[in-house]
Amino acid sequence: MTSTDTARLTKKLEEQLQFIRRSSEAYDQGSEEEALRIATSLRVVFHQTVASTSLITHLGFGAKKMLSSSRGHGDWKDYLAHEINLNSPVPIRMRPILGDKFHELSIADWWQNETVFVHNGTNHNRRKIILSAANKDGGAHVDADLETYYEFLCAGKYLIGITGNLQYNGPEPFPQGVTIYPTNAHFALIRQFAHEVLASVAHFHWLA
Repeated sequence: MTSTDTARLTKKLEEQLQFIRRSSEAYDQGSEEEALRIATSLRVVFHQTVASTSLITHLGFGAKKMLSSSRGHGDWKDYLAHEINLNSPVPIRMRPILGDKFHELSIADWWQNETVFVHNGTNHNRRKIILSAANKDGGAHVDADLETYYEFLCAGKYLIGITGNLQYNGPEPFPQGVTIYPTNAHFALIRQFAHEVLASVAHFHWLA
């Protein structure tokens, strides 16, 4: 690969990282659907197939390290926290923990070996969730049917639910007497993955 090729591919990595930064900022301001754009950029950076070469492969970054915010649970609890607001039309949602507590691991382990969600005894990794969002849920393509684990992840019934039994001086902000579950865990997980990527790029000087 020539120096011109390397310069172009490095620029393309910088572009994808900038997309991730912008979408992360928009997510934090309330546009949670930006997680789908994040997933698409993460696919471009990390996803390697016979027919498609990832940017990290193009650039020979396979030996670089990543930062993971896993806290040892081996599930979504490592990455997300509940947020409750009984005055909101959405009284419960999930938020990414973000933060600065990490451990190091290889890109391969970060992408496809570390468990981030468990459904019916099956472990799912970042690669699985990111590709489901990008390839099936609207990042780059929409499928008529979603994978069972992903539907379960989105529905949030494994999380804390709110069953309102409250009285308000005015209209009720959310339906009372029914259990409402957070339905944004898939988005929040992807936002946390973006945080890990941006922290890794800075910490390990990917673009130095």
